[in-house]
Amino acid sequence: MEQLCTRCGSSQFSKNGSYNGVQRYKCKSCMRYFSDKPRKFTYQQKAKAIQMYLNNVGIGKIAKFMNCSAASVVDWIKVLGKQISDQLQDHANKAASQMPAIIEMDEIYTFVKNSKGQLYGLLIVGEQVGLFLI
Repeated sequence: MEQLCTRCGSSQFSKNGSYNGVQRYKCKSCMRYFSDKPRKFTYQQKAKAIQMYLNNVGIGKIAKFMNCSAASVVDWIKVLGKQISDQLQDHANKAASQMPAIIEMDEIYTFVKNSKGQLYGLLIVGEQVGLFLI
């Protein structure tokens, strides 16, 4: 089986020493270090543990079922929480950058609001114009 970077999946890397008899590599694409030591828990096993947590299974029971420590389960949950938080922040930043800087409303809205009857006005958002009814 061909060795690939665990982060980006690139096959361009170089040997970079060893630690406790395990060969270390440095990826030339993403500049991350990785080793050829197999992971103790696969991503699928971690996903299963998180799914159990989301279905209200206790951390102690998850740890016993997965044959790991409770601290490992908590770490997996924290990592996923941080990833979700980062994604939400990125989406919020994108949405904020797409918001128009100036929103204007036609003066007729004030006149119509003070009169009796149906309220309406002209809403100008950036370069888009629309009629709204209240």
